[in-house]
Formats: sequence, structure tokens, C-alpha cells
Amino acid sequence: MHNDVVEAQHQSFVIFIRNYWLGGIKKFPDWGMDELTQSPIKLMPGGGGLNSALILGGLQQACGSGSVELHSLIGYDKFGDVVRNRVHGTRVSLIYTEEAARRVSTGICVCFSGGEEGKMDRAFITYRGAMAAFNGDDLDIDQLQRVSHVHIAGYYNFPKMWSALCSIVPALKKKNITVSCNPQWDASEEWRGLADLYNDLDYLIMNEDEAFQLTRQAKLGDALEKFHSQGLKMAIVTIGAKGAVASIREYHSSEEDSKKKKNSPVVRWYWHKAKNVSKVLDTTGAGDAFTGGYLFEWSRSGDVRKALQMGCAVGSAMVTKLGASATLTLDDIRGYMCSDCLSEESAPSNSVLQHIAIGDE
Repeated sequence: MHNDVVEAQHQSFVIFIRNYWLGGIKKFPDWGMDELTQSPIKLMPGGGGLNSALILGGLQQACGSGSVELHSLIGYDKFGDVVRNRVHGTRVSLIYTEEAARRVSTGICVCFSGGEEGKMDRAFITYRGAMAAFNGDDLDIDQLQRVSHVHIAGYYNFPKMWSALCSIVPALKKKNITVSCNPQWDASEEWRGLADLYNDLDYLIMNEDEAFQLTRQAKLGDALEKFHSQGLKMAIVTIGAKGAVASIREYHSSEEDSKKKKNSPVVRWYWHKAKNVSKVLDTTGAGDAFTGGYLFEWSRSGDVRKALQMGCAVGSAMVTKLGASATLTLDDIRGYMCSDCLSEESAPSNSVLQHIAIGDE
């Protein structure tokens, strides 16, 4: 399991998970029974922070600039070695405290991937291990403050870090360091704490189900509106094969606002439709791949539209591979770039979003 703090462009991620990957599963066995899989069982590194960091680092290496730091906590065991071996020779630097690493076990996530044709899905069984102990004392704050962007990957996988983030994130903002976050699924289903960071986050990246749970809303337009009412500036929501939506709250002054000495909020949203993937092998890690692509483009250009395009292209390319941390080439990604797949609207209304969001169908 790997959830981490990632630094991009010089960037940082925070969280980490190790995966056993079981693919080709058509049904889960009943208790006392056995079920055959057509694919070999593999031990491979994975988890939100590591997956996104590897994508980001690979893109930076291909373009000849930037570096990534993965701040996390892994143990000195065979599962930790899998992670260390995976990042060796890449642009990703794995950063953790030696003392803490010697007293913890590396987290493990067993990933089940399969289903019938056209209905691929995943399920997970997770032992958090080191991530359950990961806290503010395990971070080198001075080092974090020397980067341009910090991404918090998998907020709900390291609850002991939450209180520290309430002071770390505002401190990063004071140094003009941009900050993003991905919540990942909250196994407790309480979905608490993250809203405390909204005012200081530059953007939150999540999938549609996470957006609905965080806001307790059933429609995407309502969820986006709720995020902005709670102080979030930008919400990035992936919607599977349909692509991704970005909703941005901005403030513009008008003559009337000047008289009232205030600015009026304006919400603008973008929808990038993903190109069709003819053969999906494994959807595990597609959202993490999207995040890595989005971080790469947003950090170098600041253009949300280009970042959505890159994120969708990388996510689409990833589902043609097996495993969440598979290596992608630029040729893999170029095949899914689509410059005319973007829609722009002045407000995220449910009527407009109805045909793209599962929650509105």
C-alpha cells in the first residue's frame, strides 16, 4: 500500500500501498470453495502515491525536466524491497525516516481485478501497516518547503497524519507552494476531516463515487456546488470511460461588487471526454494514472484544459496494461490525446451534466 506526499516539477506525494494483483477473475469463490483465474497471481508495487509518482516521473524523464519525491513510510521487509526496486533508476526519489522504517511493516493491498467483458471492476483487501502509523513526525518539513507543488495521495489511508496536515498545508501555501489532494476511499465510510483543508488546497482530485460520498450528494452538479460552498477552489472529478470534469470557483469584480466592497464568485467547468479504448485489460490504477498526467501538465502550464486532456490520455493508456504501476511510453499516451474532446460551460448545472455522470442517470 502506498499513499504518500509527492512533489512535482519538483513535486512531492504523501502515501503508499503494495499490491498483490489477481487478474482475470470472473467471480469470487464462496467460502470453502475454489475459483480458478486465467491470469498468474503477481506481486507488484502499487497504490495511489506510488502509481501517480511513477507516471509523473516518467513524463518528466521523457520531456527532460523535473523530479519527483515520494515521502512515505515503508518497512525493511520484502514488500518494502519491491517498492525500492520499482523506483530504482526512475526520477522518483523515495523518502522516509530510517528509524520509523525499522519498527513498521510495509502495508499490503490485495487487488482483485476482473469481471465479464465490458464490465471490468476491482475490489481490494488492505492491510495498512506502516500507513496506519504514518504521521507528521515522519515528514521532513524543510524538504517539503523547497518544492513547487505538493500532492497528498490517499488522505484516508493515513489518519494519524490528518492533524499535522492542518498546519502543514497552510504553511506550504504561505511559501507559495501549490497543494493538491486525492482522498481515496474511506474504509470507515465516515468521510470526515478532509473539508478542513479545502480553503488551502489548490484542487482536489477524486473519482465520482468519492465526490458523492464526500458531499453526501447524489448528483454531480450538486456535489460540485457543495465543494465550492465549503471553500474548495477547484474540484477535478474522474468519471471512468466518460473522461473527467473540472469545476473552478473564481472571483471577479463588477461595478456593483465594488460598491459593496466584495467580489462575486463565478464557477466555470470543463469536461474532457476520454477517447474510446478498444480493449480494456485492467482498470486498476487508471485514476492514479490520470492524476499523474494531470499533475504533470498542470504543473508546467497551469492550463486546466490541457491538464484534463493529458490526464485522460494517460488514464486511457493505463487500462490497456496489466497492473497499476505499469510503464507507459509517450507513444502509448499519444494515441489517446484528443484536442477536440473538451466542453466548456459557465456553470456545473445538473441538466448539462446529466448525460455524463452516473449519479444523474
